[in-house]
Amino acid sequence: MDSLIAYCGLDCAECPARIALIDDDDALRAKTAESWTKAFGFQFSKEMINCTGCKEPGVKIGHCAECGLRACGQAKGVADCGACADYSGCAKIKAFIAQAPEVKANLERARA
Repeated sequence: MDSLIAYCGLDCAECPARIALIDDDDALRAKTAESWTKAFGFQFSKEMINCTGCKEPGVKIGHCAECGLRACGQAKGVADCGACADYSGCAKIKAFIAQAPEVKANLERARA
């Protein structure tokens, strides 16, 4: 599967909600709903586990539908936060990287 880097640096190609939608995999939906319910303290149902990816048209799941980083990237017309002129000083992306440090490498690739 090709890399689908979201504005925040997450790779949507690796997201189980997108994979479950693409593969129409109800077992993966149920497993992801259970895992995310425990991890995020929000009751997910398997019916909620469907997402086309941050930049793809169609359904978005949970926070991705309301993401401020996504809205900002769309408004600025950048490929992702790493491509933004404000990247180095942006408090929002710094806070997200602190929560999900694995995204930094994806964002830094855009700066190279």
